[in-house]
Amino acid sequence: MPMTFSFDTFVSDIRAAVKTPRPDDAVRAVLTEAVADPASVMQATPTDAEDEIHLFEDESVSIWQCRFWPDQVMPPHEHRLGVHIAGYAGTEKNIMFRRDAGALNFDATRLVRPGAVISLGVDDIHAVSAVGPDPSYCLHVYMGPLTQLTRNLFDWQSGAPVPFTMEQFEQMKRPAGDLPDGW
Repeated sequence: MPMTFSFDTFVSDIRAAVKTPRPDDAVRAVLTEAVADPASVMQATPTDAEDEIHLFEDESVSIWQCRFWPDQVMPPHEHRLGVHIAGYAGTEKNIMFRRDAGALNFDATRLVRPGAVISLGVDDIHAVSAVGPDPSYCLHVYMGPLTQLTRNLFDWQSGAPVPFTMEQFEQMKRPAGDLPDGW
C-alpha cells in the first residue's frame, strides 16, 4: 500500500533526525524513506507554488522543496553547509565545479532522479538545472541555517566570487543551451 506523504510530517522527521548522534545518516534515511514513493510526494506538492519553497529553518537545519526547469541553469554557488538532496519527479542536474587558482573548472555532473538521494559537501560548488522535458522536483536539506550565512555565487567566466544576493542570482542565470557540451 503506498504511503501518504505530508510536508508537515517530513519537516518534523527531519528536525528529529538532526538531533540524533549521526545527523547526516539520519537525515539521509528520512529522505530515502520520503522519496521511496515519489508519486506520493508529488501529489502533496502544490501545483501553483513558487520554484523554491522554504519549509523550515533553525540553527541546525534548513529544509526546502525545489523545482528546477530544463531551459534554465541556476548560477554556480556554494552553500557552506553539507546538503542532502532527494528527487521525487523529473531529474535534477547538479553541475559540479572546483576552483583551481581562482578559476572555476567543470568537475562532474551529478543527477538526482526520483527515489535517489545524493549529498554535497561543505565546500562544493554547483550550478543546477533539470534534464529532459519536465521540471525536476527535489527535497533539499541543508545541515545548518542556510539563509543566515554569507555565501558566494561564482562568475561563469572568471570563477571570481560574487556576493550571493537574490538580484545577482537572478542576473547570473543562464539558458541551458548556453552551456558547453558534456555539462
